[in-house]
Amino acid sequence: MNFKATIIILDFLKAPQVLENMESLLEQKVDFNFKNIIIDNSCNKKNADILKQLEKYKNIKIKINKKNSGYPKAHNDVKNEIDGDYILIVNPDILWKKKNIFAKLINYMDNNQDIGILGPKQINRSGKVEMTIRAFPKIYLQVARRTFLRYLPILKSKVKYDEMQHLDYNKIQDVDWLQSSCVVIRKKLWDKVNGLCEDYFLFMSDVEICFQAWENNYRVVYFSKTEVCADGKRSSAGGFNQFFKSGVLRQHLKDSIKYRVKHFFDKNPRKKI
Repeated sequence: MNFKATIIILDFLKAPQVLENMESLLEQKVDFNFKNIIIDNSCNKKNADILKQLEKYKNIKIKINKKNSGYPKAHNDVKNEIDGDYILIVNPDILWKKKNIFAKLINYMDNNQDIGILGPKQINRSGKVEMTIRAFPKIYLQVARRTFLRYLPILKSKVKYDEMQHLDYNKIQDVDWLQSSCVVIRKKLWDKVNGLCEDYFLFMSDVEICFQAWENNYRVVYFSKTEVCADGKRSSAGGFNQFFKSGVLRQHLKDSIKYRVKHFFDKNPRKKI
């Protein structure tokens, strides 16, 4: 069978949401074949058993990892099983409420060969647009966003720009980077940059691949003409007080420092195009 795209969902203790996600995804009306890879990093038998219910569907592969291999490595470990022109990375909580979403995303990529990464509008459970667009990060702003520093006059406008609060989320537009909660990545780009960067464990690999897209003369585009639903909960959410309680937030800081060190002398590659 010839596949147009491969969908990858990486799960960590959200198996019921993955089932709901896949059931809505399999109802998408498309004129091409796609395959699905579900990766479980939970190391939890109950979670794995729930995911295995999806084996009754064709073109779905379930991969249960014996240890949490991290976000980028888990995706790269299935590189030999990816087929088609596109890779769709999807978070477990995504829901496909309209049946033409997937087709619209792929058609737009087909018709715009200079796009390397495309992400749809996301609507959370309360009906608000999720802010999935960001500027290439600066550590001092990432810290400021989570503390009182965000309200200081000298930083307030910079934080707003970092969070892209000024953007019109109803407009198709080029952006620095997109959160990888739901993105289409051109397979040619994926192969060129060797997938997601394993310098990071949990965060920043989505920033990195968008950086590399621009470096390799591919555009990163926010596509507002179709939308998916998300639960609106971000694993990296939380203020400074949560830092000492949350291993996830501490990992976010570690990965952010790695990114900043790696790109310390680099200019914004988007400005080249």
